Amino acid sequence: MGQCFSDTASLTDFVNRPGVEDKQLTAEDIKRGLGLTAKHLKSKKKQITVVAVGGAINTILLRSRASTADVDFFSVDAASNPILRDGIKSAAKTMQLGEGWMNNHTALFIAPNTKTNLYNEAISDGVVIFDEPGLKVLAAPWMYCLVAKLEKAGKRGNAKSYDMSDASQYLIQESKRRGAKIKVADIEAKAIAYEAKIQEGQIKELKALCGGYIEE
Repeated sequence: MGQCFSDTASLTDFVNRPGVEDKQLTAEDIKRGLGLTAKHLKSKKKQITVVAVGGAINTILLRSRASTADVDFFSVDAASNPILRDGIKSAAKTMQLGEGWMNNHTALFIAPNTKTNLYNEAISDGVVIFDEPGLKVLAAPWMYCLVAKLEKAGKRGNAKSYDMSDASQYLIQESKRRGAKIKVADIEAKAIAYEAKIQEGQIKELKALCGGYIEE
């Protein structure tokens, strides 16, 4: 997933590159921002569904984090992006946030076919983070969240102190969804499928954090 699949200079469906935000977003901040965005979309007679990845899931849904830097998402409805972008900007102005508070930067690193498959899987899983007239936000599939976070945790200069804690939460959710422990081979297979590079050290740390949910 480290490969960039789009040219940022010519990408027409790109919504708000993330910038340096002045504040971390709490669950209440996120709910308010999404609510304002939803109202804008509703006023334009639009109903859009997007898929969230990363810290927003941990903050607003799993409550395993007090805050996150932004709401990272992807969608497959490029035609609606200008209206969505305007809604995000409007919410940013009202809340005095940078426009990158909600962005689809993650979409640059997902192959188009993979993005469509993940979107459809998220629709099928139906893990709802936010749902109001105008906007629905779903969580990305847990296994995708897991391998993406494991890859990030293994990158020097990019890893954050909370990455492995986030990864353990995704593993637990997938284990609960299946009603069984998650095999290491399954994680490795998904990493290959998503073109993510994960290291043995991250798997070992994952076992130490939540050994009751993972097995060889």
